Amino acid sequence: MYRQLTWILLLSSICSAGASGQQSFDGQWTGIVFQKDQPDTFRYEAVIQVKDNAVTGNACSTLDNRGIRACFELTGLIKENQLLLQEWRQTEPEVPKWCLKQITLKPATDGALSGSWTAKGCQPGLMVLRKAGARSGVEEIPFTIDGRWVGQLSQSDRNYGFFYELELRPDGTGASRIDSEASGGTATLNLSWQADESGNKIRITESGIATKTDPKWRWCIKDMELDLRREGGRFILSGGWEGFIEGYTLESGPCAPGNIYLEKPVMTREINESAATFTLPYQQTEKREVKIDRILKVSKPDIRLKVWDNGTVDGDVVTLYLNGERILKNFKVTKRKWSIPVKLTQKNNFLILHAEDLGDITPNTVAVSIDDGVKEEIIILSSNLQESGAILIQPFVVD
Repeated sequence: MYRQLTWILLLSSICSAGASGQQSFDGQWTGIVFQKDQPDTFRYEAVIQVKDNAVTGNACSTLDNRGIRACFELTGLIKENQLLLQEWRQTEPEVPKWCLKQITLKPATDGALSGSWTAKGCQPGLMVLRKAGARSGVEEIPFTIDGRWVGQLSQSDRNYGFFYELELRPDGTGASRIDSEASGGTATLNLSWQADESGNKIRITESGIATKTDPKWRWCIKDMELDLRREGGRFILSGGWEGFIEGYTLESGPCAPGNIYLEKPVMTREINESAATFTLPYQQTEKREVKIDRILKVSKPDIRLKVWDNGTVDGDVVTLYLNGERILKNFKVTKRKWSIPVKLTQKNNFLILHAEDLGDITPNTVAVSIDDGVKEEIIILSSNLQESGAILIQPFVVD
């Protein structure tokens, strides 16, 4: 931290909505913190006392692997169920002087506190804290059918596939998005969905086009029945679809049918904590949201990545980040597979596809394969100038 150092706290459900009800802020809190454009992540420990919404306490920030540490006295208040803190005095060491942070923390649904901080003369940063003794680790985030599903759609009369994404809302409505780097560009469609009594079959019906990038292209309005299952670290929706061409009916303009394969990662507290270490600095620097599309397990830490254009070669330019490190810069994607050997150094490794140039056809969809020498898995990632697709890669270990 020094004068320019401040840290982002990492914790599960960092981007969760605020918890309902008034949370107790009294007690001991631990977490992490980092600063914009700085590589180090610090451990943060705070003891807080609350009386009539007024806050006092103390905190220490530590960079464990280098033995760097500073401690502070805190003051603050609770306002609208937010914890507003000010490090008003550095108690140790005397020098060098660190940033005295103004911190705003909001409760997350899992009990964590997360938010941002600023300090005079310092780059701002992020922080996440969890109450000492609170459960974390491998505890799974409860599964719900609603939410985001990502994968691929095929069609029997095409020799290429489409990136396909569903956003299912709890009220039975939702939206789909389809991307093609052949013809058509991108479209979003309105839909309705319903699960059967067992919860293992999902019926989804698209009702019409909401937006599309090519006004002359006519998309298929699809109806599908998908099976739900779990395999290891992912939930899967898969099955067939049929439909009709936009502007026609099933009788007057049927589409060639096809298949759909979609995944939703099994998320845990530990994964959320690990993700924040690498995705929060990226999001803060690049101003783009990171969406983890897949979780893959590999048999060993030494793997090979391959990148290529799975559709029409249209000038896409990408950068790849692995655990915050740039491993491929400003690469113009072609049909030729570009191979990159990498070594996984973390229990949870995050590969982010950053779109530099979207080419002639929006968005940027790229095929990425992960080969561990035993098997090769191919994933289609989609990124644009607001969102970046990501993969979580976990080496298999025996506990």
